[in-house]
Amino acid sequence: MLRISVPIKAGRQLLAATLALGSLILPQPTARLAAQDVPWPVRLRQDMARVQQVEWRLRQAAGGLCRLSAADIGVGLDDRRAYAKADWPLLAQTLGMAEWPVVASVAPDGPAARSGLLPGDELAAIEGEPVNAIVARRKPGPLVAEALAEEIAATLPDQPITLTIRRGGVATDILITPVRHCAARLVLETDRSVNAHSDTRNVSVSTGLVTLAQTDDELAMAAAHELAHIIHADRKGGGIGKRRRMEDAADSLGLQLLHCAHYDAARGIVLFDRLKSRDWLGFLRAPTHRSFGKRLERLASAIPLLTCPPKPNPAQ
Repeated sequence: MLRISVPIKAGRQLLAATLALGSLILPQPTARLAAQDVPWPVRLRQDMARVQQVEWRLRQAAGGLCRLSAADIGVGLDDRRAYAKADWPLLAQTLGMAEWPVVASVAPDGPAARSGLLPGDELAAIEGEPVNAIVARRKPGPLVAEALAEEIAATLPDQPITLTIRRGGVATDILITPVRHCAARLVLETDRSVNAHSDTRNVSVSTGLVTLAQTDDELAMAAAHELAHIIHADRKGGGIGKRRRMEDAADSLGLQLLHCAHYDAARGIVLFDRLKSRDWLGFLRAPTHRSFGKRLERLASAIPLLTCPPKPNPAQ
């Protein structure tokens, strides 16, 4: 199923609007945000960081394959207004998150990291405009972090921008030069089911999938498959035969994206083996997809032939 999701609302519940194309959905019986005495804000922030790192590397690997591009500095942002007010004291206690939007994660090799931006930095202004003024102009409701990410994405690649941050209560200007990447975003959805889906612009992965994926290679495999759907401009319709060809093509391009993003392809496709073991009767697989075993076999045979850059081959 292709679906677009918006960032986290009320800490645990994400709003989603459904569109149309086959996705990977399996039940996740474990309690997602109550694992091993880790407070849910900390676990959620860890998941956000994993997703942001995968996003950076896949967008970089996609290069100019996406129809839309955007400025990218390699950061993930968070803001307490996306959560229920009742959760704000816990957010302050566990994450130190207060009234300012914060840098939740930084890609190690990205422009922001090279300029000295750190996780936990509070974002006060972009190009001299206070974040509250940007929020008032964009009117994003609780989706403040998303609005600020879009503000950065709309700047000119290769032209330095100034972020004013607060670190230890002291305001500092940091000059960062964005790069141009595929505009597709990788969005984390708080959902215990194992699910990945996309619309024409963005990819969404569930917290259940992040938990299931024991390595970032596996997480990147799921995200790369959905990014391939965006690159191929796949749409609903055309019958089961065509839709299966779409899924095969997305698997093939996704594997290339995974490889060119410097993930381990052999470790990445272990995801399908893990899914196969959870769905041994095949009841939960959409008819538009091959069995997990067949997908695993098909992708394993392609690994020795992988080259970069990736080459799209949309289904006809």
